[in-house]
Amino acid sequence: MKIGFLGTGTIATAVVQALAPLGHQITVSERSAANAAMLNAAYENVVVASNADVAAAADVLFLGLIPDIARELLPALTFREGQRVISFIADLPLSEVQSLIGPATAESLVLPFPAIAQTRSPLIAFPQSDLVSDIFATHDVFNMKTEAEFRAMLSAQAVLSPVVQMLLTASDWAADKGAEATKAQDFLRSLIAANLSASPLTPLLQSLSTEGGYNARLHAHMDKADSFNDLKSGLDAL
Repeated sequence: MKIGFLGTGTIATAVVQALAPLGHQITVSERSAANAAMLNAAYENVVVASNADVAAAADVLFLGLIPDIARELLPALTFREGQRVISFIADLPLSEVQSLIGPATAESLVLPFPAIAQTRSPLIAFPQSDLVSDIFATHDVFNMKTEAEFRAMLSAQAVLSPVVQMLLTASDWAADKGAEATKAQDFLRSLIAANLSASPLTPLLQSLSTEGGYNARLHAHMDKADSFNDLKSGLDAL
């Protein structure tokens, strides 16, 4: 498949790293020059080109631009009928993307995560697209039924950063108390991954709620501090 990327920021770069080993012919734009050069050096099937040449070469085009840049750049490029566009621009409605890239087709809004470069990873997509499912067949595509569902999940996924910060805080605390820092991080990452993969959330929480246990006591401390309601307030504010 001939695939192009307009924008090579963190997410787009990770997606290129996921797709390049599959043999696609990939053209990336010169934006984020260091990332583009790294991808070109790492993969024989990845070339760097101007924005216009990326648009001309691709049958499937990924947009990894910020909204203001997209509104400025896309109308200056030439798109063609039959060309299909997948947008990573969460804050730009797909209807607006369509108005900027006609006569190409705005296929879907997709949100990948950095882990896609290294491992099987979830993505959220709206609307459902067979093309997206085919391209990311080795990953877990969660198709949203409505734009409201997509927007809700777009906000809910932001819990990832606070969760990582909590793990960093806990591992740093353990290191201060005598644990080996790297071992603490490795253990906590393995602990979280294994337990979340093994059980739905509600029964998992119940299994960790033994009265007087360490998990139950820390949970109660954070509940008393209103941490979970603060999380909801933060999600509402996004």
